[in-house]
Amino acid sequence: MTKEIRISLIGQPNVGKSCLFSRLTGINVVSSNYPGTTVEFNEGTITVNKKTFRIYDLPGTYSLSANSNDERMVIDTIRSQKSDVFIIVADATNPEPSLVLIFEILELGLPLIIAFNKYDLAIKKYDIDIDKLSKTFGIPFIPVSSKTGEGINDLLNTISTGGARTSNYKVPYDGHIVECVKKIQNTNPTIKWGTAIKFLEDLDVSDANVDSDIKISIKNMQARFMKIHGETMNIHLARDRYGNAHIIATETIKRKTCKQTHTEKFSEMTVNPLTGVPILILVLTLTLTCTIFVGGYLAELLDKVYSATVEVIFSNLQLTPVEKTIVNGTSNGIRAVLGLVIPYIMIFYIILGALEDTGYMPRAVVLLDRIMHKIGLHGNGFIPMMVGFGCNVPAILATRSIKSKRERIILCSLICMAVPCSAQLAIIAGVTGRFAGLIWSLVIVSTLIIIGACIGLFLNKRLPYEPSYLAIELPELEFPKFLNIIRKMWVRTSDFFKLAAPLLILGSIIIELLLQYNLLIRIVQPMSWITVSLLGLPAITIIAFITGIIRKEMAYGMLAVLAEAQSVNLTDFMSPHQFVVFGMVMATYFPCLAAIIALYHEFGIKHMTLITTSSIIVALTIGSSLSGILSLC
Repeated sequence: MTKEIRISLIGQPNVGKSCLFSRLTGINVVSSNYPGTTVEFNEGTITVNKKTFRIYDLPGTYSLSANSNDERMVIDTIRSQKSDVFIIVADATNPEPSLVLIFEILELGLPLIIAFNKYDLAIKKYDIDIDKLSKTFGIPFIPVSSKTGEGINDLLNTISTGGARTSNYKVPYDGHIVECVKKIQNTNPTIKWGTAIKFLEDLDVSDANVDSDIKISIKNMQARFMKIHGETMNIHLARDRYGNAHIIATETIKRKTCKQTHTEKFSEMTVNPLTGVPILILVLTLTLTCTIFVGGYLAELLDKVYSATVEVIFSNLQLTPVEKTIVNGTSNGIRAVLGLVIPYIMIFYIILGALEDTGYMPRAVVLLDRIMHKIGLHGNGFIPMMVGFGCNVPAILATRSIKSKRERIILCSLICMAVPCSAQLAIIAGVTGRFAGLIWSLVIVSTLIIIGACIGLFLNKRLPYEPSYLAIELPELEFPKFLNIIRKMWVRTSDFFKLAAPLLILGSIIIELLLQYNLLIRIVQPMSWITVSLLGLPAITIIAFITGIIRKEMAYGMLAVLAEAQSVNLTDFMSPHQFVVFGMVMATYFPCLAAIIALYHEFGIKHMTLITTSSIIVALTIGSSLSGILSLC
């Protein structure tokens, strides 16, 4: 039986590693043109030339400094010695940071192949000497494009034919550092060069046995180095690596002489505050407007098609009263699914996918960095927030790329209370925007911004300060590929069809049965003080709020089901002002069950309880205040 070859993909955030993983394995991992997408361990299996490859997509890491959970996972994989081949995914459009990571990994004596990704974009601007890069390091550099598929076969054939190589290349470090490494190796000859370097950085990346005398000796070396150079070894080693990366990049990659392109000019405009802020406002406004109007048009079209086809078939069936109740519940549930997912959620995910693939997101991060300092965050907090506009669960997980726990708590609080997920946006657009008007949707969005600012300012003052920094690379702006956008949209919405849609249809049937036997009032009445007294909404809307805890997508669907169950249109079920209050409360209240579990997993019961309880208080306070103001209009 042929031995399975285990391959680990390593690379910095935003080099296209997850996209390459999808190309190699066919697994639907969502990849985006901004840092921090991969936050957990992914794996897939393929067969090439009768050889089985098990490929692991490790989290993106800027270095092996082990300052975050993602970096520790990479280091643990290296230490386990379970991988036969390591593929370092490097960004050909911005090679120097990737070269620094290559230095760290090749020094450990691992069998490597370099996947020089985004090569199709790089050769438009640079003349790249691939052969010289391969000879310099003694390991193969394979030009690839994870988006177009170019070079993928070459990469697979290199792996299949045993092309991975260990390298004897050494960074020309400071003489004092080299002397320290030699002393460590003389004391214990089994310690490799790269392992000794990592010991000097207070990092253990091997399973070598290091006795206490060597550890004491290393501490003395570090102290002596600090006294001579006035800085730690970590800083000096990083400076030597970046300096060497610049030299190699200069020798092997030459910029072509050409005028600044329109794309480059626009890229500069997106990070300049004078032009970048209006562009960001325009992008957000167009996103919301397109979701409301295009989604509304599709919702009406689908409703007409459904009424003229499926509903006609249902109405012609000869059924008993109970069977008719079940069929009506099923029909209402299907109508709610068609009126929510395809028109609103899918439209939003298409827009989000296009923004991701253009490379605009990191530019918004840079643009917002100074502003976000006011609420205790760096600009890279914008990335999980944008992910949160799709779904709060991966957004909470994406905060792992932020090293400060303090910033993670602030960010998760904002995500749960001030960043509406795609389902909540669908409610803001599909309910408030459609039935109360675009202006009121913008009012809700503006209110969420104010809420987010207040939460951030409050937590920034209350939580103990932790120093942190922003490190992010700006990818090339590029035109998004339609098929990639559609693929990501389907991956993101497929869970709804698998989980939420059946639950919504089942819930619709239950509502019909409860109405049939006059039982619904017994559930609604005890909680009417919330919906009627506080929020000024129909008492029955508490059902929509409760189902929204399971999945936010179900709240709007259930609202439509409740209206259908009473044989009234949504416009007759609630007034425009009530739609505004409903949209405002749904945008801020209780995270869904999956988000609550994610919070518990990441922060424990204490912070999970504080965030969820706070969200309820904020939602009811804002909702009741808004209801009171609108009642005066």
